[in-house]
Amino acid sequence: MNRVTRGQSTAGNRSTRAVRRGRSLELAALLCGGLAVFAGCGGSGGTAGTGGSGVSTGGTDVSSGGSDVSTGGSGGTGVSTGGSGGTGVSSGGTGTGGTGMSGGSGMSTGGSGGTGVSTGGSGGTGVSTGGSGGSGMSTGGSAGGGTGGGASCTFDQSSSVSPKIGTVGIVTFSTSLAGVQSAKIDFGLTTSYGLTAPVDLTQPNYRTLLLGMKASHTYHYRITATGPSGDCQSPDYTIMSGPLANGLVKPTVTKMPTDPSLLAGGFLITGQYVANSSGSGPAYIVDSDGDIVWWYNIEDYVTGAVMDYAGTHMWINNHPPNLADARVHRVSMDGMTDEDLTSQMSRLSHQLTVLPDETVAFYADDGGTDGCSDIKERSPDGKVRTIVNSQKALGTTGQCHVNDIQYSPMDDTLIFSDHIHCSVAKIKRTDGSTVWILNGATKTFTGDVWLGSEHGIQVLGLDDFLIFNNNSRSVAGSTTSVAVGTGDGSQVIEIKLDLSAKTVKEVWSYKAMGIAYQTDVMGDVQRLWNGNLVVAFGGKGVIQEITSDGTVLQEMKTTTNFGYIQKRKTLYGPPPR
Repeated sequence: MNRVTRGQSTAGNRSTRAVRRGRSLELAALLCGGLAVFAGCGGSGGTAGTGGSGVSTGGTDVSSGGSDVSTGGSGGTGVSTGGSGGTGVSSGGTGTGGTGMSGGSGMSTGGSGGTGVSTGGSGGTGVSTGGSGGSGMSTGGSAGGGTGGGASCTFDQSSSVSPKIGTVGIVTFSTSLAGVQSAKIDFGLTTSYGLTAPVDLTQPNYRTLLLGMKASHTYHYRITATGPSGDCQSPDYTIMSGPLANGLVKPTVTKMPTDPSLLAGGFLITGQYVANSSGSGPAYIVDSDGDIVWWYNIEDYVTGAVMDYAGTHMWINNHPPNLADARVHRVSMDGMTDEDLTSQMSRLSHQLTVLPDETVAFYADDGGTDGCSDIKERSPDGKVRTIVNSQKALGTTGQCHVNDIQYSPMDDTLIFSDHIHCSVAKIKRTDGSTVWILNGATKTFTGDVWLGSEHGIQVLGLDDFLIFNNNSRSVAGSTTSVAVGTGDGSQVIEIKLDLSAKTVKEVWSYKAMGIAYQTDVMGDVQRLWNGNLVVAFGGKGVIQEITSDGTVLQEMKTTTNFGYIQKRKTLYGPPPR
């Protein structure tokens, strides 16, 4: 049973709904390899001669993804392969073969594990498919008219998988379309695609990453370029992703809804909070099926993994037992570039958050006897400044344990959580002055409080927040008076602030029942784009997607602890929080 509470200003006024569900997950292994496919844009479809139903491969006319197919008279089937304006040969019935229209077709297939190389004739289409487990590389024809939305063009393209992360595809291409204004690559397990990669026109050869592919699967993809005259689409190409890397532990999905459309979908980013068999710890991404689609190893004890605002890099940090050993990396999404920024962000703790201008807000141990953190920012040029010490911002004494920081774009402030003082505070970025404090001994808001400590926070508005409440029975290191928890299960609460009256009330809560997931290590929450929530009981290795009434739609379990989470609808563009 799962408990959802919707309340007024007092706990005694809250109504409770219980919902029973379950689910579990684990984690497996991955590495690199793969199949690459390359083809040119086709021309107009050929015409079969008299005496057959002719399908011309002399050029695939791609107009809104379609292919021209001509039908001749009765008597057989003619398949026409034209050279540059040549005459195709019809196999099947009697009669004269069809005529290929401005464009021959070249096709090459690599053997098992081999490499296929194909070059389309002048005006033709080249298609290459690598054999099973191998890699394919091809060069499409240099001409051949494709039309779509009034535009015509040709494509020369190539594809491969990243040698660092085998589930990341790399596509480069050129096109004869004049004045390209935008481009995209649709890709997926079938020709229905389903995923879309935007093309950065400033990249050399329009280099584009295909992110979110499952390991060891064949994917289809198609390029669309847009110019003043309209869209032009390439033929369909294929690429095969590589295997998972060794040492990863794949989540196990133990519960799925009868109707999968109830799930938000998307991709969940997190990190493995233990060392794997190689002594390192990966950040990783899982899709809505629980399959790992991206990973990158750093030292160990990964707690923070978050994409930058542009969606081109992953920030990864760990939280080892001794923060003097903490490491921070900024890794390109193809895994080819790894910047170790530890020297700039030494003693960083837990996680970080990325602002729209790519400034990174974080907190780092100040090295004092109380272990309190300095709230800091790193600008994109690498300059780091200290905003305020957490102990000063909270107006407290004794030990501190900052464990989450988030950005509030509505008023350009930062919000952080302190585990020992059971408090959440908002500060100004400009001078570090305290705006307000929720919960704990130095709170500036009165009203509902939560018991025990907390970790993850989601900013929903100036007056609206989600908090992962660990609900600790006792708080280690606390030297101030705090309301200890019951220890009967961690929960998520939503709180609303009255900014004028300086009061706070709990308006919603959720606690997994039946199996009460009590975790004092990690914990995070995020409301999703469709109204569902993802709740991460990090110290218990449990991830749930629930509805707003507490119904568990999906549950995944891991055999290892994991860190903070970020759920994204797509792996391209700005983060959701």
